[in-house]
Amino acid sequence: MEKRKAYLEKIEANLQKYNAKLAVMKAEATEVKADVKLEYLSQVDNLEKKRDNFMIKYGQLKENSAQGWEDVKEGTEKAWNELEDSIKKTLSRFKSE
Repeated sequence: MEKRKAYLEKIEANLQKYNAKLAVMKAEATEVKADVKLEYLSQVDNLEKKRDNFMIKYGQLKENSAQGWEDVKEGTEKAWNELEDSIKKTLSRFKSE
């Protein structure tokens, strides 16, 4: 049970960092060149949708019984990794613009 609690706390901390990154990205949209601004904002919107999809998986993980959470954990980790990869790719692409 402690392992599950620690894992959920780790996910919540990472999610807070992710949300902060998204907020910074939205704020930086004003600094992006005009010709890529729409694409940048579209990418931020896409990242928010991925975050929302992750939140569904995370909610399932939190609601699952202590016995069944390991099964849901795998899907949650996959969703988190996709979310993290997406933000890294977006940040690296638009930081060079």
